[in-house]
Amino acid sequence: MLRSVLAVLAGILVMGIMVAAVQWLGHSLYPPPPGIDPTNHEAMIALISQMPKMALGIVLVAYASGTFLGAFTATTISVGHKRGVAIVVGLVMLALVALNFSVIPHPAWMVAAGLVIPLPFALLGWRLAR
Repeated sequence: MLRSVLAVLAGILVMGIMVAAVQWLGHSLYPPPPGIDPTNHEAMIALISQMPKMALGIVLVAYASGTFLGAFTATTISVGHKRGVAIVVGLVMLALVALNFSVIPHPAWMVAAGLVIPLPFALLGWRLAR
């Protein structure tokens, strides 16, 4: 049981690092305008409404790759390569994505894709790790 908990925590950590890395790459390719204040809610809403679709797509790639690698990591660490640890990692990502979309409005296509991505990619990570 303890090893499964540690596996999930490690998977979530790896997931977060991967999401941050891919989003950093996205910000390098599509830098936000100078002087944007990420704590200004209205400015962030305006920014997202003006972002190119490719920049928003990179965010979805971050969600997918982060979930996949986090679930892969959790599965690899867990005893018996349990599917449950991968699903927990996917559910954590799903909750974070839903929270992000509830705080800052995004285009409908991005919300739909973002809510569909985590669980299949968590299961893919589990399947390839076992």
